[in-house]
Amino acid sequence: MVGPARGSLLSRPRRRHPLLRRIFLTGLVSTVAIGLAGGGFLYTYAGELPSLDNLSTHGLPQSSKIYDRTGKILLDERYADQRRTVVPLSQVSWDLRHATIAIEDRDFYNHGALSPLRLVAAAVYDLLHRHAAQGGSTITQQLVKNYLLSTLGSAQTLDRKIREALLALQLEQKYTKDQILEMYLNTIFYGNQSYGIETAAETYFNSTAAQLGAAEASFLAGLPQRPSYFDPFRPDGFQRARARQLDVLNAMVRDRYLTPAEATAAYAVDLQPKLAAAKNATVSRRSPIAPHFVDYVWDQLEQHYDPSYLRQGGLKIITTLDVATQQMAQKSVTDGVRSFASGYHVNNGAMLVMNPHTGEVLAMIGSADYFNQDIGGQVNYTVAARQPGSSFKPYTYVTALMNGWTPASPLDDSNGAHAFPGYVVHDWDGREEGTITLRQSLQQSRNISSVRLFKDVGVQKVLTVAQQLGITTKLEPNLSTTLGSNEVRMVDHLSAYSAFANGGTEVRPQAVLQVQDSSGAVIESNQPQPDAGQRVLPASITYVLTDILKGAVHPALGLSVAAKSGTTSDFKDAWYIGYSSDVAVATWMGRTVMKPKPQNLSMSGPRGGLWGETGPGVVWHKFMQAYYAAHHRPSDWLRPADVVAQNFCRQTGQPIDQAIPDLTITDIFLKTVSNATQAAACGQPAAGPVPGPTPGPFPGPTDEPTLPPVVVPSIGPLPVPTPTVPPLP
Repeated sequence: MVGPARGSLLSRPRRRHPLLRRIFLTGLVSTVAIGLAGGGFLYTYAGELPSLDNLSTHGLPQSSKIYDRTGKILLDERYADQRRTVVPLSQVSWDLRHATIAIEDRDFYNHGALSPLRLVAAAVYDLLHRHAAQGGSTITQQLVKNYLLSTLGSAQTLDRKIREALLALQLEQKYTKDQILEMYLNTIFYGNQSYGIETAAETYFNSTAAQLGAAEASFLAGLPQRPSYFDPFRPDGFQRARARQLDVLNAMVRDRYLTPAEATAAYAVDLQPKLAAAKNATVSRRSPIAPHFVDYVWDQLEQHYDPSYLRQGGLKIITTLDVATQQMAQKSVTDGVRSFASGYHVNNGAMLVMNPHTGEVLAMIGSADYFNQDIGGQVNYTVAARQPGSSFKPYTYVTALMNGWTPASPLDDSNGAHAFPGYVVHDWDGREEGTITLRQSLQQSRNISSVRLFKDVGVQKVLTVAQQLGITTKLEPNLSTTLGSNEVRMVDHLSAYSAFANGGTEVRPQAVLQVQDSSGAVIESNQPQPDAGQRVLPASITYVLTDILKGAVHPALGLSVAAKSGTTSDFKDAWYIGYSSDVAVATWMGRTVMKPKPQNLSMSGPRGGLWGETGPGVVWHKFMQAYYAAHHRPSDWLRPADVVAQNFCRQTGQPIDQAIPDLTITDIFLKTVSNATQAAACGQPAAGPVPGPTPGPFPGPTDEPTLPPVVVPSIGPLPVPTPTVPPLP
């Protein structure tokens, strides 16, 4: 055999390739270093990790509780306590197992404790959205969180995630996949006190985990992601849960647990009868003090905390609610609905009370009766979108005041049938007042002059101001928008009015003051900061607007308050919303029915249609009287130095340097220095609104879009004291 030639690569590799030796040595050293570092890393954490032995006998977690601002409990033990019946995996239907795996961890039986693909996806989501990704953990990791939250804490830190990962690795070494899935299904929270799939099946369907079919299983498997948000005992939660169920069924089809036909059949099953029957057995455990507010708080907290941690972490949640104010509000709404039921077919109402300087929610009545299924009582009308009627008008008028109009500016309240192409405007009384002042137009809630002002000021300007004040719903650039044809949420509407009350600073609703963990350590603190929001309106402008709205309160209360009513043209929504210097209050009335389908009906009865001043106005007045019987009377607003009383030419609206009988009127506005009109000029017809001093640049666009024809008018309230109505008990 001929050997390799002298000097070939085979005969002298080490001498000719020292680079290979260097790479080998470097790799060896690196491996040893990584091993030592990894060993040290594991040694550091291993001694601090809780034991995973005997997980099934782990102590029961503690219940969390919600309190009002004075320490009174809102969420009682019966509502917060866990209900759990442990069952072996063999007693859980295959449909439920498949549904859970498909939506939570599709490769559960194929990967280890950690899924690299899911970790990468979660990391990318975190970077893009700057908060924790949903669905980034495997079932094993979620089980670790459910069992050991009190040990690991709640913050999503890198240290916590490392510990979770190490525990998950240990867990998969100690237990089989079936054991892990069994423990997971017995610990996961499904809402309404139900921990574990056996209790969830009983709570929602009066069934057992073994009896769950594809319809029930796909429905339940979607709930643990956000149990309060998907709460099927609430109409809005049920709709969200149904959408989530569709996601689960699609995932089951994707993973071939169901055929498309089977998934379609499962989604077509009507689950509402079973849910309604089950609800009757559980609703009594709800807190009767402020159930809508409790739901509101949980929905907010679930956006920041793991749902299981909220329920099991032994948290103490101190809220902004004041029980005494809540009880006043509840009585006002309940009595008001009862008083107007027979004459106007009213069956529902809502009220929201806020501190206008901090946004703290002091009372929240989402409906007349949380437990009344016939009216959809669990729908929270303080956060539901409804047409506001003429209570939207102040956004138009405050924008006008910011852009040169004054309370004395003349407005044209005539020719409503022909002034706006494609849109006929009528008033509640069928009258046209001719030339009136801006103050009169808002106080009397005239429609024709309001639509003209909306158009002249600039539609987009008004919408921009409303949005900057806190309106979050979509506002269409239509003429009817100023009359309240677009839906708004009460919580946004009252926040915007709060800026009128506090002198022009932005307000956002606040419900939670503090969250403490089971040891009493504060993990979240939201101390109110009065008037700390961004300035949206000049203080002088809000003072002038408030002065106008003080004259819109009928009948007078004997208190320094400002308010505006609103009524939709079909009488489906009636509002009264107003404020003092230290409290803002919104009320709403409606007629809601759930059968044969959920809908809002007209509040027209033997006494005619229900107006904002007639119904919610009475409720608002009664509440304010009760509130200030228990609190110091509100102070009046201090007039800013640049707001003065001055003479205006009646015909032109221009400031004038002297008073002339029959030709001038006196009102307040920003002090004028050098542009006062001479008396000789007064009496000449005005070509249009005369711009006055503008306090500052308007932040919105100036180009106005072409307005499409509008056919949804809204009517204003009665500008006179309310007619005789049944007194509230």
